[in-house]
Amino acid sequence: NAKKKKSSLAKAVSVSGRNQDSFLAVTGNLTNPTVREEIIDQTVKKFERLDILVANAGVAGVTISFLHDTEETYNIIFDTNLKSVFFLIQKAVPHLEKTKGNIINISSIASSMTSPMATVYSLSKVALDYLTRCLAVDLGPKGIRVNSVNPGYFPTLILRNFDEIDQINEQLGKLELAQQPLKGRIGVVEDVAKTVAFLASDEASFITGEHIKVDGGRTFCGSFEFPKEGLSK
Repeated sequence: NAKKKKSSLAKAVSVSGRNQDSFLAVTGNLTNPTVREEIIDQTVKKFERLDILVANAGVAGVTISFLHDTEETYNIIFDTNLKSVFFLIQKAVPHLEKTKGNIINISSIASSMTSPMATVYSLSKVALDYLTRCLAVDLGPKGIRVNSVNPGYFPTLILRNFDEIDQINEQLGKLELAQQPLKGRIGVVEDVAKTVAFLASDEASFITGEHIKVDGGRTFCGSFEFPKEGLSK
């Protein structure tokens, strides 16, 4: 699986017209401290600097009710969505201080909406947003900016543990499109990528501690619900 991911990324680099010599992939479970160290160490070894850290790893757990959440699921979600980000940033800071770099955490509008069927996931994103604000103040004197991008529902593989992921994504897409103020389409990963690129650029050099919502206005329109009939795990 890791080899396939590396191969897929390498092809994407090639298709984009970029030199594969400028490409580095480190695979592994981000909850593993050794993997986090390898990501930073290998990046600095290859490129001799670290300018931008985008914390994009995440998992979601969806259940019919809070009463169905397990301690195992709680730990997996928090270890991935919060703990791994916390310590990855900690490892990166000495290098980012040298370059006056910046950090972008990928959060979610779930941090500011009620999501009864994704309580643990939402809690992890609330904590991530708070971490973003705290680090913006803590690391600002070092010249490091810290922001987050908070997407709405996008059709990604974050629900890959469900057998009916394609069906769930289709149903969620229809539900979200009906509720968001901006009509015509749901969000796509390119919307997030462009926002990340802006926050990482010099054009955002005086922006820190912000949570940029990329959701078509969905945050202002009620709670977030999952189609219960699609929950089989």
